[in-house]
Amino acid sequence: MPFIKYTERGRSYAPKASISRSGMLSFSEGARRRFDMDKYSHCVLYYDPEDRKVGLQLTNDADAEGARKLRLRTTGADVAAKSCVDYFDLMIGGTTSYSVDLDVSTGYVTIDLNTGKSRAPKSRRLQLQHRTP
Repeated sequence: MPFIKYTERGRSYAPKASISRSGMLSFSEGARRRFDMDKYSHCVLYYDPEDRKVGLQLTNDADAEGARKLRLRTTGADVAAKSCVDYFDLMIGGTTSYSVDLDVSTGYVTIDLNTGKSRAPKSRRLQLQHRTP
């Protein structure tokens, strides 16, 4: 089998999601591509408290109960989820990234809140960048 040339630059194709303290749920370009988010305009949010997972049912039905606008960005996608984060008391201290998968039994894109990695606040990141050895 011949080699296949890889020509993309500066992109990660790993499916990731992050939730900010303000409740914005953002998806990486990898998640957008893997779950064909470009085919959808809305989503409905679900939460599984036992497994601590957020589920997204992707849809084009703007009138579906609980439907939220799925905003497609230049890279990735996002959805305003502040009310969901507050309602289920998800306790997001700062922007945290999570692994994303597809639940084949429901068809939901799932975010496992047990896999979270917190990002340092911007002021701390800048401090670390400018630290002299």
